[in-house]
Amino acid sequence: MATADGALDLLAQAEKTGQVSATAAANIKRWLTDAPFASYRDTLVADIKANRWKELDEAFYTVLEFGTGGRRGKMYPVGTNVLNDRTIGESARGLADYVTKKKGKDAPKSCVIARDTRHNSPQFAERCARVLAGAGFKVYLFPEYRSTPLLSFAVRHLKCDGGIMITASHNAPVDNGFKCYAATGGQVVPPDDSGIIECVKEASEREIPEKSLEDGIKDGSIVLVGKEVDDAYVKAVVGESVASARDIGIVYTPMHGVGETSVAAAILADGFSRLDILASQRTPDGDFPNVPGHVSNPEIPKTLDASIERAKQIGADLVLASDPDADRIGVGLPVTGDPSGPWTTLDGNQIGVLLAAFILEKMKEAGKLRPDHYLITTLVSTQMTAQLGREYGVKTEDDLLVGFKWIGLRIDEKGPEGFLFGFEESHGYLKGTHARDKDASIAAMLFAELAADLNARGKTVLQYLDELYARAGYYKERLINKVMEGREGVAQIQKLMEAFRTRPPELVGGLKITEVFDYKLHEVRHADGTKTPLPQPSGDLLIFHLNEQGTRFAARPSGTEPKIKFYLFARSEVGDDHLAKAMEAANSRLDHITDDLEQYITSVVG
Repeated sequence: MATADGALDLLAQAEKTGQVSATAAANIKRWLTDAPFASYRDTLVADIKANRWKELDEAFYTVLEFGTGGRRGKMYPVGTNVLNDRTIGESARGLADYVTKKKGKDAPKSCVIARDTRHNSPQFAERCARVLAGAGFKVYLFPEYRSTPLLSFAVRHLKCDGGIMITASHNAPVDNGFKCYAATGGQVVPPDDSGIIECVKEASEREIPEKSLEDGIKDGSIVLVGKEVDDAYVKAVVGESVASARDIGIVYTPMHGVGETSVAAAILADGFSRLDILASQRTPDGDFPNVPGHVSNPEIPKTLDASIERAKQIGADLVLASDPDADRIGVGLPVTGDPSGPWTTLDGNQIGVLLAAFILEKMKEAGKLRPDHYLITTLVSTQMTAQLGREYGVKTEDDLLVGFKWIGLRIDEKGPEGFLFGFEESHGYLKGTHARDKDASIAAMLFAELAADLNARGKTVLQYLDELYARAGYYKERLINKVMEGREGVAQIQKLMEAFRTRPPELVGGLKITEVFDYKLHEVRHADGTKTPLPQPSGDLLIFHLNEQGTRFAARPSGTEPKIKFYLFARSEVGDDHLAKAMEAANSRLDHITDDLEQYITSVVG
């Protein structure tokens, strides 16, 4: 094993010259000297001797914490601010210690673990299983890759105290993550999340005992699971079917992820026989080699280009895509219904309102729609959902922060028996109570049913959407993402949020700000200088209402990616045969808002 003495001298010099920050140097020193990190010393010393100070500073300057999707970030062999064997082990041990504190030392405890197709996901999942078994848990481990919603389902199905999903969703190939689930099958929420973080901090100071995979399987503390859970999950998804038409052709891409095991399985089990899985993106591969930019995010229209070309070739009617862990979907459609003609993609809000309207319509037709039914969406998703809900006489819960964990929590708070459908604008959707997380399988299956049902009626999906706009008004949303990586990026994001919070632009798109809803300071600031309380929810989110009805924008830092997001909203009334004019007016309004926000952002951070 390499000696730390020379490395400590080099570290001191690097800190003195500003090559590493004081916080990074302190963490690196711990890893060089303290016993729990001895097995990582050779790697760390080699990095120091190779003068990899930038990489080490990014890896050690802080501790990676939980965001809206759990703990997610870049992978690097050593470091506190990255995902590696040690930080994954600390995360697993922190979860184990927290559950043990809640249930009692001698109480039986269990956890289910799944993982996606990313680099290091198999090793990270096994590491979690060994650590939890070493902490006295019964562990259910999927040895092959599986979807995130299946993990959520498995927690409930196997009646576990918690779950772990190793995934970074649609992030770049360099990332991975540790998503932590409660016994409800939902991602952990307060106070559990902060409690787990404290236990993770405590674990980071200690040796982390574990049991070998072989010994765990032998003594029954680690149980390998698969087909039985898969079958139960697909049965639950198909049980949410709302329509019977099936005569359409579909091209589906898993984007090199896990979706063939869940999304394709559900579509086929639901009776759709003309399903073509895109060959070029079918192979599971953590580099996502045949996806533009190597980022398998179905929110990005160009990621569906290859699937659309395939659909044109074979005359398919619909394109469906899922991200690497198969909890989000993307949709491509022929504009006129003719597969040989032009195609378009839908944004997350459009998919959400289409599915909500379809479910409401079919439930009403079947006589199953009840007054206690409700929809759920978030503060930064389209307000068209609430309008549709009013039309059908159901309530819409739309006061939630970003993150599907809040939708899962609201289902359990309000009562799962009345839950009808939930979604957020970032292409995540759920129907049914089989899971407490967004589910690409149920969303893709229902969208296929929507397309087939409309096809049987001689309509296209886009015609159906236009009909919804004619009834509810034209709602248009836009998302601006500003990627700001590393420690400098964190500082820029904080600077932007502070600027928008304390000195927002006077005019945005030529409109004045009438109210600012600040969910961090828990206040509403009015144009006349007065303030009113805003008790809940609590998060770093600002929503600015402008002096044009239905027009607003929001700002928030992403909890899972190095970016700040701006959400823009506009609405126009639709008169008789004037949808095109309403579209033009709303889009023009968003263009002007975009221009002003871009200028303001540049003035703040350059």
